[in-house]
Amino acid sequence: MIIEEIGRGSTVDEAKEDAILKLGIGEDEEFEFDIISMPKKKTLGLFGGKDAEVKVWITRPDPKGEKKQKQKADHKKENKKEKNAPSKKESKKEENKQENAVPAESLTEENRSYKAVQYLNTVLPLLGCENVEMQVAEGEDGAAIFLSGDGLGIVIGHRGETLDALQHLVSLAARTKAGYYKITLNIGDYRERREDALVSLAKRIAAGVLKTGRGKALEPMNPYERRIIHTTIQEIEGVTSASLGEGENRRVVIVVEGDDVRNVRFDRRRSGDRGRNGRRPRRAAAPKITTPTREPKSDSDVPLYGKIK
Repeated sequence: MIIEEIGRGSTVDEAKEDAILKLGIGEDEEFEFDIISMPKKKTLGLFGGKDAEVKVWITRPDPKGEKKQKQKADHKKENKKEKNAPSKKESKKEENKQENAVPAESLTEENRSYKAVQYLNTVLPLLGCENVEMQVAEGEDGAAIFLSGDGLGIVIGHRGETLDALQHLVSLAARTKAGYYKITLNIGDYRERREDALVSLAKRIAAGVLKTGRGKALEPMNPYERRIIHTTIQEIEGVTSASLGEGENRRVVIVVEGDDVRNVRFDRRRSGDRGRNGRRPRRAAAPKITTPTREPKSDSDVPLYGKIK
């Protein structure tokens, strides 16, 4: 099965990384790419200009084959983790494994995730998702719901933004008198692929920073994705990372240890202050300065002849 995405960026490398993240390509996966268009600089730094476009595609096995490969990879990871005590994050993943999940139809009102499932049963058909199957793995502080079916691509959205938004709403729907109950939504193994792609991205950017000595600012990300980048960078000697910006424009900056992250320039053309058509809003025209009009002098005001001496 071949899947492809088109990435955009101020350089060819940034466009390629954008497509890689969209596809969720892991560090060990092989992919191919083709440059659709090269970037164009703005005239006089103000007019025109165009981002680079790169098409990336990858061949992946059918879902059944993927599941077998994933199980083999999980066994390898478990053997490596035997030497080290599992962290809280790893323990939570163990609780929410899809292998331990049960069909959503088997839940009752006594289950804390029951309301979450009912909410999804109402919302998903409205999004055009039919014949969706749900598996639920409950834990003490939260539950994971695994979705499979037709038309679920719309639920993921651009870089998982729609999936994250729906996940937040589902968690609110599952809230009871016992308090907040976090629900994690996953479609196939999208989140695992996304995490692998972010780890791979962090390593590639770190290698580039170490090679050139120049810091790099990544695209704006949500807190969960920024945390993955920071965790990966902490394990790489010679580089450090920090988050800069506010709200939706907050992003990770990677620099050589000892350098000031505030010296890294952002690509302002791709920030969130654009209009609906993807362009920057036009500046309001400066008000015209006009001089007050004066009434012209009438002929009677001017003497016909000069003074006769």
